[in-house]
Amino acid sequence: MTRFLQRLGPLIFLIALAGCISHRPSTADVRWPDAQFLPHFPSPAATLDCIDLAGASGGEVDLFVSLQGIVNRTQPRIACVHPGGEGKLTWLDLHKLHYEETDGYNAVLKYRGEFAGLVVTDPAQPDTLNLATAMAGVNNELICAPSLLTKLTNAPYNIPILDDLRGRFADKYAVYRFLYCHYWPRCNHRVIAGMSPNAHGDLRDYLVALKSAAVWLNPGKPKDAAALKQFVSEIKPVHGVYMGWWPGESDGLNWIANYGIPVLASDFFRNATVFSGVTCPIRVPEIPPLPPLENKIYVALIISDGDNVQYMQHGLKEIWNNPVRGSVPMGWTVSPLAVDLDPTMLDFYWNSATTNDCLVSGPSGAGYTHMDRWNAANLATFARLSGPYLERSGLRVITVWDKVNRSIARAFATNCPSLLGLTDEHGKYSAVNLGLRTIRLTPAYSSHVDEMIFHITNAAASWNGRQPLFIAAQADVWHIGPTGLAKIAATLDPAKYKIVRPDHLFLLANQAGKKQTTPAR
Repeated sequence: MTRFLQRLGPLIFLIALAGCISHRPSTADVRWPDAQFLPHFPSPAATLDCIDLAGASGGEVDLFVSLQGIVNRTQPRIACVHPGGEGKLTWLDLHKLHYEETDGYNAVLKYRGEFAGLVVTDPAQPDTLNLATAMAGVNNELICAPSLLTKLTNAPYNIPILDDLRGRFADKYAVYRFLYCHYWPRCNHRVIAGMSPNAHGDLRDYLVALKSAAVWLNPGKPKDAAALKQFVSEIKPVHGVYMGWWPGESDGLNWIANYGIPVLASDFFRNATVFSGVTCPIRVPEIPPLPPLENKIYVALIISDGDNVQYMQHGLKEIWNNPVRGSVPMGWTVSPLAVDLDPTMLDFYWNSATTNDCLVSGPSGAGYTHMDRWNAANLATFARLSGPYLERSGLRVITVWDKVNRSIARAFATNCPSLLGLTDEHGKYSAVNLGLRTIRLTPAYSSHVDEMIFHITNAAASWNGRQPLFIAAQADVWHIGPTGLAKIAATLDPAKYKIVRPDHLFLLANQAGKKQTTPAR
């Protein structure tokens, strides 16, 4: 069918497309209010079946994770765990979930009544894994690599092959044309994901459960952009999220910003179908008392990459255990969308924080995007929807990886009453708009301690000592962690410099601004 459609002219293709099924999936057990970017799943079962994926092949991982997505759609009953630096059972334990370890194939037998059959991928066309992800969700089929067929189609499983994707597609574009025509109309149009065909498991349980489309296209390439445009142009602006990731970060973010769709880096996030069903109030601590305002250079040191929820689940959890944490004030970027995806994870970080640890929003509020490319209406809606996420997550500062301009600043000032300020990465914008302060990052994303010290001291070179100066400096977390930031803090002369939390930086800057504009009596 696909090869035939490739030979059709554009008009005939559109006629064929009009005949595609157009009903929307039913996810009655998933709560997804209109103003909520991501859904909440039902509460997990009292005891989860926990499948250890250590030693599993890529095909087995996809098989068990697709089973997890189908089963957990109605109630989370399966968790799949991997070995990792944070510990394979750490997050299940922190969520206070009870589980019993089981073999994945035993789980296939246990839940045999909840799926219809198999969809077989084609190793010669790796992108069929993404097509199979959508088909698994829509048809309740398990994703099956050909290497597993002998086992699964014979006793005791005896699972029928319902869809066989082998030999049907000439290239990835044929795969995604088939996905667009035959399955995109039956997928939800609020989450689309970028998933490498070489990435097995992880976020795929969530995509299967939500009946979401997965693609792997780089819009920096015209042919990829044309294929991706078919999907994205049918998503309502500021009503959907692009999850997963991109073949090229800059190309992807620049392109999708024109459609008003935020991005959530999440392709390696695990057990989203379980953790988004755990109800947890996020207990945000009070902001500690401000230090006295002096004529000093105030510096907030910020750790990057919290827009990436898989980093919150994996890398950040390891870095958080560094004994240096808490020795000096630091800002830790996290994603406000964790309120939907995993509120317990966000609560964990707040409630294991010291008074020197301050969580702030990674770019750009409720999702990562280049807002300087958004139109005014979409920008205002994005800021309005970000407001409740910031309030619920307790995040009072947003790091913006854009050239902040007056329109961006005013959109947040108007719609986010709890927000203290923004940072500007690429530009030189430092201003106050409608009471909301923007402070430029200096440096924006430093990978070396010495480089970071240079940029901070260079920014402070013009300080006259008669009024305070405020500097926000961001470190690349993959190269500088708490130990490096503590070294930077120790290097700066305490007679001139004061290291403060990011929220304190903005509060003190506002205090200084009022002092400077208050007439002498």
